[in-house]
Amino acid sequence: FYLVGPPLPLFSLKNGDVSNHEVVIEIFDLHNKSIFKEKLELDPKEEICYPRPFLFNFLWLKECTLKVTVDNKITKIYKTDVYPWKKFCISVAKDPVSGEIRISIGAVVV
Repeated sequence: FYLVGPPLPLFSLKNGDVSNHEVVIEIFDLHNKSIFKEKLELDPKEEICYPRPFLFNFLWLKECTLKVTVDNKITKIYKTDVYPWKKFCISVAKDPVSGEIRISIGAVVV
């Protein structure tokens, strides 16, 4: 950890909407086996930073799938890799024109 610093949080999650939302974050390995699942309740405009589970500090997954589901209705799939110095940035917001809930997923790498 001395060369690049401590591992980043696993993800940040922001609710850009004025309504509460239930968000489920799930990570699947190469064989489509769920290796992480967390259900979170977000208040309007709330943002959280989810700490990296201990085993994920040593886990490098070259091929995995991040699945984000909002209110058991909208799902977004993100094919990616997971390693200690990569944090996912997830945002939930209502489209101002259509009124539909949108999920955005990005990553920060150090």
